[in-house]
Amino acid sequence: MAASTTRQRLIDNAYALFTRQGFHAVGLDRILHETGVSKQTFYNHFQSKDDLVLAVLDKRSEIDLATFRDMLCEFAGDDPRAQLDAIWDVLDAWFNRDDFRGCIFITAAAEFPFRHDPAHEKAAAHAARMQRLLADIAERAGADDPVALAERLFILIDGAFVVRHVTGNDRAADIARENARLVLDCHLPVTQLV
Repeated sequence: MAASTTRQRLIDNAYALFTRQGFHAVGLDRILHETGVSKQTFYNHFQSKDDLVLAVLDKRSEIDLATFRDMLCEFAGDDPRAQLDAIWDVLDAWFNRDDFRGCIFITAAAEFPFRHDPAHEKAAAHAARMQRLLADIAERAGADDPVALAERLFILIDGAFVVRHVTGNDRAADIARENARLVLDCHLPVTQLV
Protein backbone atom coordinates (compact mmCIF):
# COMPACT_ATOMS: atom_id res chain seq x y z
CA MET A 1 0.00 0.00 0.00
CA ALA A 2 2.82 2.42 0.86
CA ALA A 3 4.46 1.88 -2.54
CA SER A 4 1.32 2.86 -4.45
CA THR A 5 0.83 5.84 -2.13
CA THR A 6 4.38 7.05 -2.80
CA ARG A 7 3.90 6.59 -6.54
CA GLN A 8 0.65 8.56 -6.40
CA ARG A 9 2.28 11.34 -4.36
CA LEU A 10 5.02 11.61 -6.97
CA ILE A 11 2.41 11.84 -9.74
CA ASP A 12 0.30 14.40 -7.83
CA ASN A 13 3.24 16.62 -6.91
CA ALA A 14 4.71 16.44 -10.40
CA TYR A 15 1.33 17.37 -11.87
CA ALA A 16 1.07 20.41 -9.57
CA LEU A 17 4.58 21.55 -10.52
CA PHE A 18 4.14 20.88 -14.23
CA THR A 19 0.89 22.87 -14.38
CA ARG A 20 2.48 25.83 -12.61
CA GLN A 21 5.86 25.86 -14.34
CA GLY A 22 5.84 23.53 -17.32
CA PHE A 23 7.46 20.18 -17.90
CA HIS A 24 10.95 21.28 -18.88
CA ALA A 25 11.33 23.94 -16.18
CA VAL A 26 10.78 21.46 -13.36
CA GLY A 27 13.74 19.26 -12.57
CA LEU A 28 13.63 15.86 -10.96
CA ASP A 29 15.32 17.17 -7.81
CA ARG A 30 12.48 19.66 -7.31
CA ILE A 31 9.87 16.90 -7.64
CA LEU A 32 11.77 14.73 -5.16
CA HIS A 33 12.08 17.63 -2.71
CA GLU A 34 8.37 18.49 -2.96
CA THR A 35 7.43 14.85 -2.45
CA GLY A 36 9.99 14.20 0.26
CA VAL A 37 11.50 11.08 -1.29
CA SER A 38 14.99 10.02 -2.26
CA LYS A 39 16.21 9.30 -5.77
CA GLN A 40 16.33 5.62 -4.90
CA THR A 41 12.67 5.70 -3.87
CA PHE A 42 11.82 7.55 -7.09
CA TYR A 43 13.64 4.94 -9.19
CA ASN A 44 11.71 2.20 -7.42
CA HIS A 45 8.60 3.64 -9.13
CA PHE A 46 9.81 5.28 -12.36
CA GLN A 47 12.71 4.74 -14.74
CA SER A 48 13.14 8.46 -15.43
CA LYS A 49 11.50 11.87 -15.24
CA ASP A 50 10.14 11.19 -18.74
CA ASP A 51 8.46 8.06 -17.39
CA LEU A 52 6.91 10.18 -14.63
CA VAL A 53 5.68 12.72 -17.21
CA LEU A 54 3.88 9.93 -19.07
CA ALA A 55 2.34 8.62 -15.85
CA VAL A 56 1.11 12.13 -15.00
CA LEU A 57 -0.49 12.49 -18.43
CA ASP A 58 -2.13 9.06 -18.20
CA LYS A 59 -3.55 9.80 -14.75
CA ARG A 60 -4.74 13.28 -15.73
CA SER A 61 -6.45 11.94 -18.84
CA GLU A 62 -8.35 9.45 -16.71
CA ILE A 63 -9.27 12.09 -14.10
CA ASP A 64 -10.11 14.87 -16.56
CA LEU A 65 -12.37 12.70 -18.73
CA ALA A 66 -14.20 11.31 -15.70
CA THR A 67 -14.59 14.81 -14.26
CA PHE A 68 -15.88 16.14 -17.58
CA ARG A 69 -18.45 13.31 -17.85
CA ASP A 70 -19.54 13.79 -14.23
CA MET A 71 -19.91 17.55 -14.66
CA LEU A 72 -21.95 17.10 -17.85
CA CYS A 73 -24.35 14.87 -15.91
CA GLU A 74 -24.42 17.34 -13.03
CA PHE A 75 -25.34 20.21 -15.35
CA ALA A 76 -27.57 18.34 -17.82
CA GLY A 77 -28.61 14.96 -16.45
CA ASP A 78 -28.71 12.06 -18.91
CA ASP A 79 -30.15 13.98 -21.88
CA PRO A 80 -27.45 13.99 -24.60
CA ARG A 81 -28.73 17.16 -26.29
CA ALA A 82 -28.72 18.97 -22.95
CA GLN A 83 -25.20 17.65 -22.35
CA LEU A 84 -24.00 19.15 -25.64
CA ASP A 85 -25.42 22.48 -24.54
CA ALA A 86 -23.91 22.10 -21.05
CA ILE A 87 -20.34 21.70 -22.33
CA TRP A 88 -19.85 25.45 -21.98
CA ASP A 89 -21.24 25.55 -18.45
CA VAL A 90 -18.80 22.79 -17.55
CA LEU A 91 -15.90 24.70 -19.10
CA ASP A 92 -16.89 27.92 -17.36
CA ALA A 93 -16.95 26.10 -14.01
CA TRP A 94 -13.60 24.47 -14.84
CA PHE A 95 -12.04 27.80 -15.82
CA ASN A 96 -13.14 29.39 -12.56
CA ARG A 97 -11.64 26.75 -10.29
CA ASP A 98 -8.83 28.00 -8.06
CA ASP A 99 -6.44 25.41 -9.51
CA PHE A 100 -7.09 26.24 -13.20
CA ARG A 101 -3.76 26.52 -15.02
CA GLY A 102 -4.84 25.79 -18.58
CA CYS A 103 -4.75 22.35 -20.16
CA ILE A 104 -1.83 20.09 -19.33
CA PHE A 105 -2.29 18.27 -22.65
CA ILE A 106 -1.96 21.46 -24.68
CA THR A 107 1.12 22.28 -22.59
CA ALA A 108 2.55 18.81 -23.25
CA ALA A 109 1.98 19.10 -27.00
CA ALA A 110 3.68 22.51 -27.01
CA GLU A 111 6.67 21.50 -24.88
CA PHE A 112 7.11 18.18 -26.70
CA PRO A 113 6.34 19.41 -30.24
CA PHE A 114 7.36 16.33 -32.20
CA ARG A 115 4.44 14.02 -32.90
CA HIS A 116 6.53 10.91 -32.23
CA ASP A 117 7.55 12.09 -28.76
CA PRO A 118 5.80 9.89 -26.16
CA ALA A 119 4.46 12.91 -24.22
CA HIS A 120 3.05 14.39 -27.43
CA GLU A 121 1.50 11.02 -28.24
CA LYS A 122 -0.17 11.00 -24.79
CA ALA A 123 -1.62 14.45 -25.49
CA ALA A 124 -2.90 13.26 -28.86
CA ALA A 125 -4.39 10.13 -27.28
CA HIS A 126 -6.22 12.27 -24.72
CA ALA A 127 -7.60 14.44 -27.53
CA ALA A 128 -8.81 11.32 -29.35
CA ARG A 129 -10.53 10.01 -26.20
CA MET A 130 -12.21 13.37 -25.66
CA GLN A 131 -13.44 13.42 -29.26
CA ARG A 132 -14.80 9.87 -28.88
CA LEU A 133 -16.67 10.96 -25.77
CA LEU A 134 -18.15 13.91 -27.66
CA ALA A 135 -19.01 11.72 -30.67
CA ASP A 136 -20.82 9.28 -28.39
CA ILE A 137 -22.91 12.08 -26.91
CA ALA A 138 -23.53 13.52 -30.38
CA GLU A 139 -24.67 10.14 -31.70
CA ARG A 140 -27.10 9.70 -28.80
CA ALA A 141 -28.38 13.23 -29.51
CA GLY A 142 -29.19 12.23 -33.10
CA ALA A 143 -26.43 14.13 -34.90
CA ASP A 144 -26.25 13.51 -38.64
CA ASP A 145 -22.45 13.11 -38.44
CA PRO A 146 -21.39 12.55 -34.82
CA VAL A 147 -17.67 12.40 -35.63
CA ALA A 148 -17.69 15.71 -37.54
CA LEU A 149 -19.71 17.35 -34.78
CA ALA A 150 -17.28 16.02 -32.15
CA GLU A 151 -14.30 17.40 -34.09
CA ARG A 152 -15.90 20.84 -34.34
CA LEU A 153 -16.87 20.90 -30.67
CA PHE A 154 -13.41 19.74 -29.65
CA ILE A 155 -11.78 22.59 -31.55
CA LEU A 156 -14.08 25.04 -29.79
CA ILE A 157 -13.28 23.45 -26.41
CA ASP A 158 -9.53 23.59 -26.93
CA GLY A 159 -9.82 27.11 -28.31
CA ALA A 160 -11.72 28.18 -25.21
CA PHE A 161 -9.03 26.62 -23.00
CA VAL A 162 -6.29 28.49 -24.83
CA VAL A 163 -8.12 31.83 -24.86
CA ARG A 164 -8.98 31.59 -21.16
CA HIS A 165 -5.46 30.54 -20.20
CA VAL A 166 -3.52 32.92 -22.42
CA THR A 167 -5.66 36.05 -22.23
CA GLY A 168 -7.61 35.49 -19.03
CA ASN A 169 -10.80 36.32 -20.91
CA ASP A 170 -13.53 35.18 -18.54
CA ARG A 171 -16.02 35.04 -21.42
CA ALA A 172 -14.09 32.31 -23.27
CA ALA A 173 -16.69 29.62 -22.55
CA ASP A 174 -19.57 31.91 -23.51
CA ILE A 175 -17.90 32.90 -26.77
CA ALA A 176 -17.34 29.24 -27.60
CA ARG A 177 -20.99 28.55 -26.69
CA GLU A 178 -22.16 31.12 -29.25
CA ASN A 179 -20.12 29.42 -31.97
CA ALA A 180 -21.23 25.97 -30.84
CA ARG A 181 -24.88 26.89 -31.32
CA LEU A 182 -24.21 27.37 -35.03
CA VAL A 183 -22.43 24.03 -35.20
CA LEU A 184 -25.17 22.23 -33.28
CA ASP A 185 -27.85 23.76 -35.52
CA CYS A 186 -26.07 22.28 -38.55
CA HIS A 187 -25.78 18.76 -37.11
CA LEU A 188 -28.80 18.08 -34.95
CA PRO A 189 -32.35 17.42 -36.12
CA VAL A 190 -34.58 20.50 -35.99
CA THR A 191 -37.10 18.67 -33.83
CA GLN A 192 -34.45 18.37 -31.10
CA LEU A 193 -33.28 21.96 -31.14
CA VAL A 194 -34.04 23.90 -28.00
